[in-house]
Amino acid sequence: MTTVNGSNGAAGVGQIDLSSMDLETALMMVQGERVKLLDAQLQNQISEVQARNTQIGKLNDAMNSLNALAGLFKSGKDGNTAMKDGGIPDWNKAGTENDNRYNQMRDAMFKAMEDAGMDLNTDKYKLQIDGGISKVTKGSIDTAIQAIKNKVDALSNTQQMDMSRLQSMSNKRNEAFDVMTNFVKKMQDSRSSIIGNMR
Repeated sequence: MTTVNGSNGAAGVGQIDLSSMDLETALMMVQGERVKLLDAQLQNQISEVQARNTQIGKLNDAMNSLNALAGLFKSGKDGNTAMKDGGIPDWNKAGTENDNRYNQMRDAMFKAMEDAGMDLNTDKYKLQIDGGISKVTKGSIDTAIQAIKNKVDALSNTQQMDMSRLQSMSNKRNEAFDVMTNFVKKMQDSRSSIIGNMR
């Protein structure tokens, strides 16, 4: 039995039995299989790009939530200043409008970090939030912001390469589809010509 694997020898693509086919049908089947393979690869690449976009969005949300907290510190406070000493109006004054707003900002930050899959209690980020948000220093927030920014930049660079690959794969898929379409048209024209000559 003569079989042909999908293009590039990719595993998981169905094999084609050519033993019982004429040449035209065999070529058509091989080209159709190639289009299917490229479609699958293109869809996988699109899914990867979408997943990376989602992760970048979550990291940006996390960074924005930290920037909001860093912006609460009174001007001139150095990196060793904790939030409780940051000159923040009504800090830890329960029931005040400002305190309620700070609590909402804190909770938004916790959620954004969790959604982004980040544990900011690690030495990598130095934001020891388990000790209470009041003890978190301006410097540790700035360190965490920079760490997230670095991660976003790395993902963005990878995303640019992914988009180039996606464009290349899309072009290959379109070329394969055009070849298959042209082949079908030539087969139809050839058969029409033969039938016309028989009349």
